[in-house]
Amino acid sequence: GLPYGWEKKFDGKMNGFVYINHVTGETRTSPPTHGSSGTGPAPVQISAREQGSCKPGWRYAFNFCYYISAFADIQSHSGAQAACKTQGGELFWPQFAFESFFLKKTLNKVKISTHFFWTNGEKHSGKWDWGTGHPAFSNPKWSAGQPDGSGTCLAVYAHTGFLDDQPCETQYNYVCKTKP
Repeated sequence: GLPYGWEKKFDGKMNGFVYINHVTGETRTSPPTHGSSGTGPAPVQISAREQGSCKPGWRYAFNFCYYISAFADIQSHSGAQAACKTQGGELFWPQFAFESFFLKKTLNKVKISTHFFWTNGEKHSGKWDWGTGHPAFSNPKWSAGQPDGSGTCLAVYAHTGFLDDQPCETQYNYVCKTKP
């Protein structure tokens, strides 16, 4: 793996890979050889105010509880859905446009090992949706150039809070959501 903070990304203009450090902003064409081992930071404690009426390990906001997977807890899209079910919730789906931005701010403090986190969003019969029983997929906040057809599952780019289509088998951190 790459040192903490680095991501390997295909650049179509260069027809090759670039390496981006999301902590420092550095971009390079060769793999980084410096930085931490990737073990990541210690978990951030959740204050009683942040926990609110949620169970331990969850954060309260917007009348929902949010669980952010541990630094090294990465899953495929279906694995993340199953993990959330085990936790007593569902994979994140935005009821409000600003929820992704709240999570972006929270993740800056918490730290996850991947640069994306899974949402419940998937493409079915050529249309994106959040799953049964959730609000209609309307006015999504996409990252620039997205969706680009690279996948049929939706992830949030943690550094901006915008949506990106990704291959469902890719392993990312995840956020679960439930009512208190």
